[in-house]
Amino acid sequence: MKSIYRLKKNYQYNYVYKHADSVADKSFVMLYCTSHVSPTRVGFSVSKKFGKAVRRNRIRRQMKAAVSEVMPRVSDGYNVVFIPRKSEDYDFDEIRQSVSRLLGKAGLL
Repeated sequence: MKSIYRLKKNYQYNYVYKHADSVADKSFVMLYCTSHVSPTRVGFSVSKKFGKAVRRNRIRRQMKAAVSEVMPRVSDGYNVVFIPRKSEDYDFDEIRQSVSRLLGKAGLL
């Protein structure tokens, strides 16, 4: 995913956590809020409860790949944070479907 589409700083995540609306399914929680920046920016937050660093980084990489596939269809002007819900391994197809479903549910597609 390109750098302009990512949330990078802690204050950006904190802004989303304070002002966000949320949608969820059995796999992920998606927090989103409006932004003053034109392209939609996306962040990923994986808790230490999810497992050791290898598992956390793997799910983060898979989420980034799934979001980068749908990024051209996402509306501009939002900040979005994805949080995985359960601590079991996900299939990439399940991640991709879940990301698309959540973005559609929020009306960002």
